[in-house]
Amino acid sequence: EGLPLEITTGTRTSSVTAVLRGELPGPTVLLRGDMDALPILEATNLDFASANGNMHACGHDLHTAGLVGAAKVLSAHQSELHGSVIFMFQPGEEGHGGAKIMLEEGLLAAAGDPPVAAYAIHVGPGPRGVFATRGGPVAAGSNQLTVKLKGRGGHGSQPHQTLDPVPAAAELVLALQSFVTRRFNAFDPVVLSITRL
Repeated sequence: EGLPLEITTGTRTSSVTAVLRGELPGPTVLLRGDMDALPILEATNLDFASANGNMHACGHDLHTAGLVGAAKVLSAHQSELHGSVIFMFQPGEEGHGGAKIMLEEGLLAAAGDPPVAAYAIHVGPGPRGVFATRGGPVAAGSNQLTVKLKGRGGHGSQPHQTLDPVPAAAELVLALQSFVTRRFNAFDPVVLSITRL
């Protein structure tokens, strides 16, 4: 509030989208910060600790504060700004599809022209005041793969009368983990791990 922003809130989630239009022509850029708390009891006994059973355990409070700070700083320079900035305050980052919902609700069209670039930061443990980046992916996502092999049992002395899934499962583990190394560049951050049989 109090900034020259066009603010909209999500209808299917608690998202907030704000647009700052610069006074000079130029491209649109998106800045993202996630803002959801996690259902973890904050047992720090600090004066500002959450008391409702949810805490910003992944630095989401800092991400939100940083995005609000960016909106304030850029708003103060609106007359010098070339193009527009979309501020994406994203809930549901921890596996709840908040970004997907925001995209479906028109996030990328919020300023008219779609953004030419999107930026976000994520805090982590380590020395304060240090920013690190590199070309390409910086953070990781995860997914799950489930494979069900069905066989037909029998007696160990007559394996020819069974449909034994165990050798197939053993081959599958090696094949899947080798598959990644044969399909992706060794310098790409791709890992497939079979963690349970």
